Amino acid sequence: MLVVDIGNTNIVIGIYYKKKLNKTVRLKTKDKQLINQLKKILRPNKFKTLKLDKKNCIISSVSNYSEKKIINFFKKNKFIILNINLDNVPKRIEFNYVKNQLGADRIANSFAALNKFGENSLVIDFGTATTFDLIINSKYEGGLIAPGISISHNALIENASKLRKILITKTNKVIGNDTKQSMRSGFYWGYTSLINGIIKKIINEKKIKPIIILTGGLSSIFKDEIKYRTYNEPNLTLDGLYLIGQEKYEK
Repeated sequence: MLVVDIGNTNIVIGIYYKKKLNKTVRLKTKDKQLINQLKKILRPNKFKTLKLDKKNCIISSVSNYSEKKIINFFKKNKFIILNINLDNVPKRIEFNYVKNQLGADRIANSFAALNKFGENSLVIDFGTATTFDLIINSKYEGGLIAPGISISHNALIENASKLRKILITKTNKVIGNDTKQSMRSGFYWGYTSLINGIIKKIINEKKIKPIIILTGGLSSIFKDEIKYRTYNEPNLTLDGLYLIGQEKYEK
């Protein structure tokens, strides 16, 4: 099975074989050569070498920029397409959310969290946005959306003419002695405080201690500073898409 997570910044393609993630491919969402890149990676004479069990393609998309192009590409290659939303996913989770407003990646994350970690979980996704999604007793209760770390960094650089880009990494110092150290500390400890603060508020408000699952590109940087036990699942969205496809087409 092939799964595609179309984000605002990146597109991640996962190829599953014998129920395991066999290969991933990462592309830029707004790459003008996107279809040519897909043709090189997934040209028809290479499909056999990719070891696909079936030509099913499960898609989550939060970007209109390249969604239609990608769907048309896989249709031309005779894939069965499922572009997920709240109406077409297996009804294993009741979603307490306004229809057409919950991102498909968050649906996939929630489905994976329920299947892999049980009925009470909190997913924190470090993507273009930093999102929190809460599942209680197998029901999606809602979540939060905060500005993503990278997009916040870019906005700061664009609007403060004397600041330059930095690599966002872990730092032990809170107080910086130059601009780079100060920015790094601000992003690292600022988001650490945001994450810990929101988790604490969720626990206090809902009177529950969910299993906390981290995913997304920068999750590994922050996992050691979260005051609660966490599980780092970098491929949670892909796994969710695979599990949805498995439920829809293989049972």
